[in-house]
Amino acid sequence: MGGLVMKVKKMVSLSSALVLSSSLVLTACGSKDNASSGGDGGKTAAPTDISISVISYADEFIDETNSLWQEFEKKTNTKLKINWISATTFEDKINVLLASGNLPDLTFVEDITAAPVGPQIRNMIKQGAFWDLTPFLKDYPNLTSPEMKETIEKSKIDGKNYTIPRYYPSYGGGVFPILRKDWLDKLGLKMPETVDEFYNTLKAFKEKDPDGNGKADTIGYAASPAYMGFMYNVFNDTQGVWKLRDGQLHSILTEDASKDAMLWIKKAYDDGLFPADFAILNFSQINDAFQSGKAGGGGYAMNNAFSRLAPIQKVDPKADLMPITSLTGPKGNKYTPSGSPFYGHYLIPKKVSEDKVKKILAFMDYGYSKEGNKLARYGIPGVHYNEENGNIVATEQAKKDKVMTNLMDSIFHEINEYSAVAAAGMPADFYARQKQIVDERKKVKVAKPDEGLISEAYNKYYSEIKKKADDMRTKVIVGKASLEEYDKFIADLKADPNMQLITKEINEAYQASLKK
Repeated sequence: MGGLVMKVKKMVSLSSALVLSSSLVLTACGSKDNASSGGDGGKTAAPTDISISVISYADEFIDETNSLWQEFEKKTNTKLKINWISATTFEDKINVLLASGNLPDLTFVEDITAAPVGPQIRNMIKQGAFWDLTPFLKDYPNLTSPEMKETIEKSKIDGKNYTIPRYYPSYGGGVFPILRKDWLDKLGLKMPETVDEFYNTLKAFKEKDPDGNGKADTIGYAASPAYMGFMYNVFNDTQGVWKLRDGQLHSILTEDASKDAMLWIKKAYDDGLFPADFAILNFSQINDAFQSGKAGGGGYAMNNAFSRLAPIQKVDPKADLMPITSLTGPKGNKYTPSGSPFYGHYLIPKKVSEDKVKKILAFMDYGYSKEGNKLARYGIPGVHYNEENGNIVATEQAKKDKVMTNLMDSIFHEINEYSAVAAAGMPADFYARQKQIVDERKKVKVAKPDEGLISEAYNKYYSEIKKKADDMRTKVIVGKASLEEYDKFIADLKADPNMQLITKEINEAYQASLKK
């Protein structure tokens, strides 16, 4: 979560962001009605037009002809124009959108801290390009409910709410292995708990004919270098990109443990446990490999254990997917991904009138009501699902209307500590297993020592530094660079003035945070 998409090779320049921030001037727009957080709308007023851009992990996108889309319009008295942006191309397209100066009423961004987009957004906020929503939020009970309190508080910038954070539970998300449990069972293997067991499991998936067709045509794990990034955290016993050691924060780019993680990935690559095009696969290609029925696992948030299952079951009806709870690294410490209580932010540009800001907030408030949350997650009761013995049972119409891909849930995530592991149509026993894994993950506490820390040097230089480090790692993994070349690269990186400035600033921010 956060995620979860490939990094792009280009960044929009800071000057583009500043040009944009000066161009987003206040204009009078919006209609006279008010979307209701209670869902009844203004029956006599004209609907409020709301344009939205948001990330989506679906393979197909719905439009205004979809019944669920129309139901949201009806409940909130709005006319929606939604631009679904594929996760594969999101960062590239959001940069183009920011540079264009033609932002929708609600613009979703994944991160307002890290480069490349974060620094641009923060500069735009300083320039007055987006609304400060702090004075308005008190009037929207669902956005400020006890369940959203931590989400709203932790998403503040300099003590103010410039964004509407998208709720996401702290556990259950993040890129982490999901494995073919039916293959484990067939080969007599247990769910791996250590990095060594994980390696041996993937090797068995490749070599022991788990699909039983008598051919050597299976893949251990569907991934690219970016989607093996969790291994660097496992080996470093930390969340994020910084490691607390001896009272100081150190970049995991330069840690010895990261070299060990890289060598683990290289060994797996050398043994053919990844797809042949491992070095260059994008998100959709990884999905294709995973859903082909020929891969033993892939890295996803936990809900994908069910949402990715249907394509695999078309190949093998007995297929079953199960997330790994945690992995124990070389030092004996358990790791599982966890994060902030939100994933992504919505911003409202200043070109939107104050009257319309309130209508947009009412729309979002409805989405975070119990009714709106349930509608976004499961669709229209009696149409897309029925409740049987307290369980949600999806209908065939849910499949036709693509409710199961959770597109509307991309806008408002369900407020539920288990929402990252659920999906429409998930059987009760499957959901119970998912919840049990989350409960076990909650017992694994791995700190993210740089959470909330800001460094201008980091925002300015880190993205390019990390790209170079990622490129070097990939070259070593696929045999295009030697370990001697890698060691020299790391030595040069430690001596790099920009890297040293980043480390200095982030440690100053860390020490300052300890005094608060």
